[in-house]
Amino acid sequence: MGLQGWTIGVDFGGTNIKVGAVTARGVVARHVVLAAREHATPEAFALGLEGAIRRLAETLGFSAGRIRGVGVGAPGVIDGERGVIHRLVNVPGGWRGVALKRLLERRLRRRCAVDNDVNVVALGEWRAGAGRGTRHSVYLTLGTGVGGGVVANGALVRGVSGSAGEIGHTVIRPDGPRCACGARGCLEALIGTPAIVRRARAAIRGGSRILARLAAREGAVTPVVVSRAAAAGDRAARRIWDEAGFHLGLSLSNLINLLNPERIVVGGGVARAWPWFAPRMRLTIRRTAFRVPARACRVVRSALGDEAGIIGGAILVWEQTSKQKGKGSDPSRTVGLTNGV
Repeated sequence: MGLQGWTIGVDFGGTNIKVGAVTARGVVARHVVLAAREHATPEAFALGLEGAIRRLAETLGFSAGRIRGVGVGAPGVIDGERGVIHRLVNVPGGWRGVALKRLLERRLRRRCAVDNDVNVVALGEWRAGAGRGTRHSVYLTLGTGVGGGVVANGALVRGVSGSAGEIGHTVIRPDGPRCACGARGCLEALIGTPAIVRRARAAIRGGSRILARLAAREGAVTPVVVSRAAAAGDRAARRIWDEAGFHLGLSLSNLINLLNPERIVVGGGVARAWPWFAPRMRLTIRRTAFRVPARACRVVRSALGDEAGIIGGAILVWEQTSKQKGKGSDPSRTVGLTNGV
């Protein structure tokens, strides 16, 4: 059976902190949600996490002694090897230069691991989701921001400072819109949620009746509204997704030529518009990527959904535990992960 007992996976977001109990087979048995604003300092986070773990143990009927470890994914620049947070994004409080792994291990008295949230999700999708069975995989999340995680030759690529995988900040159009990072024409500035919303509002001002009607009904302009408008035949909405697919396809072509992955997994809220941007994305890849690596790579949607961060957190600590014990670097073989997660 491999690792016995339970592992705690933590998805630390700017609004909510999801804490889940994960079985040895990679199934989230239950999770609780903490408000990020109430746990906005390292000490408050550790205290809240301790309480959440206690509640999970009581609810599921297992003792704290059966918890094998705690894995945390957080948004920001993080040294995943040492578990040190350089800085967090969209999270208030004193989160600069925080040795969170050490802090948590002292408080929880369990082995802990900490890494960038997208790296953690990339690890989860690779081990237990849409990237399972590969040794070379890339994960891309499309939302307010565009993040990425890279697995090469069976190992998560972190880089010298822990910031590898910033696919959203590769420049696609040097003369494009200004990105939140300060550069122009980053992928994030072209296909992130703000970019989709900005183009949809321009289309409404330009006379797009379907978009205007759906936005008024929902009370806001969102990527979901733009998808519904595309489904209803709105030409402007379809152009928005077609252009997003073009820019995404260019970025993925670069990744295919550079990294030669077996699989690229696409997740995040904007990815729900897959039927509308995927055709142009695939066409662009066919036209711009090298033929041999393009044929070797499948571009697919993510499989783990909202539990990806929790499952990835559990796998993060499994992986680090396995390496430290000298059992190899493939804990998915040890814990018997299934596609039923």
